[in-house]
Amino acid sequence: MKRRTFTAGLVALPFLGSSLTRAFAQDAGASLPKTYSGQKIRALASTGAAFEAMATVSRDFTEATGVAVEYVNLSYNEQYQKLILDLTSGAASFDVFNFAYQWKFEIEPYCADLSNIPAEIPGAPDLALEDYPQRALEIYGRANNKLIGLPTLGDVTLFVWNKEAYKAAGLDPEAAPKTWDEVVERGAKLVGNSQFGYAMPAGKGIQTTVTWIMVFKSMGGEYFDASGAPTFGSEAGVNTMKFLVEKLAAISPPGNLAWDFPEMFNSLSTGQSGQSMMWPGAFGDLLNPQRSQVHDKIGWSPMPQASLLGGWSMGVNDSSRSKDAAKLYVAWLTSPDIVRRMGLIGGAPARISALKDAELIKQAPNRPAVLAGLQGDVAEYPPIKEAEQIHIMIYDEVNAAVAKIKTPEQAASDLQGKVESFMRRRGYLKT
Repeated sequence: MKRRTFTAGLVALPFLGSSLTRAFAQDAGASLPKTYSGQKIRALASTGAAFEAMATVSRDFTEATGVAVEYVNLSYNEQYQKLILDLTSGAASFDVFNFAYQWKFEIEPYCADLSNIPAEIPGAPDLALEDYPQRALEIYGRANNKLIGLPTLGDVTLFVWNKEAYKAAGLDPEAAPKTWDEVVERGAKLVGNSQFGYAMPAGKGIQTTVTWIMVFKSMGGEYFDASGAPTFGSEAGVNTMKFLVEKLAAISPPGNLAWDFPEMFNSLSTGQSGQSMMWPGAFGDLLNPQRSQVHDKIGWSPMPQASLLGGWSMGVNDSSRSKDAAKLYVAWLTSPDIVRRMGLIGGAPARISALKDAELIKQAPNRPAVLAGLQGDVAEYPPIKEAEQIHIMIYDEVNAAVAKIKTPEQAASDLQGKVESFMRRRGYLKT
């Protein structure tokens, strides 16, 4: 198990200078109460710069309130398993936790309602919920009419293209495609001289599912009908499979049946493919001349028609023995000023004010596109607790269809059958 522990006030990350730390601390918690001094909060989170930024700024919270904050950082799967065990057992080893919104319906019964923190906790910052893209806030943090999480990491798929390749093909290098059909039309003009039109992953991995979800959304697809029955084999589902196999795969490089994110990124960054989907977290490498051959040739925008929402929120364990201190901490950590500060040291803001901030945009030029994606039409992962299982079913069937093992129609039908069978076993469907 890969585990990293950060204790606020004790551990400093090397990229944050001491002078900057002191500057942060000067006014970070000037008005916070000392009511909970001496208590300790344990936080569960994933790994990466954004989560390390949370641990780093938390030292200011400790200095202002006297409440210690300890972070335990685990890989995605390890964190999920640890969180579910902790919540369902009632152990309450963690007072606060970052969670992916795909988990929200599973964890909702164990989460405190955060909607009234300013009224419940004297001295807590206002939640400023209007400062979030509202659809994203709904997906990130609400479950069963309950606010169980406040966004801590904003993430949404972006469309990227090689401007130099566009220009050579007679395309406007400054104009992003507006539809998936236009992506294919442009991609066909890019194919030639060892270059391909799109870096489509078709392996048995999550990025294949991500691509299916975005195209499915653009086709008007819905995961479930009004009765809760799955509709993965609907007309939209069949059309999605056909589009991926007959159009998008046709302009993508050979060998993509084993692709996930690393191969997709490599194809774009080496100039092999002229268009691709990209997550914001990869832009540091994509724009780095040491890691990307197209670092100065890339354009980006929200995805055509709909972007897929990623990201994380922070919740409070309803069984926490330091629940009020935990609520105060979550309200503080997600407040506009602290979110901006985290953005300066590796954070990925979900707040509108931070994504519009000139200094943060200078640091990460893709932030306006992230905001546009969050405020636009967004697709989401299947909204059930077993979403991860459905993801596997999707990429298995896309892989089989692209490999010509199955027709698109058969793959869509088999996907529908797998989801139906799974949902019956789990009690979602009674017949």
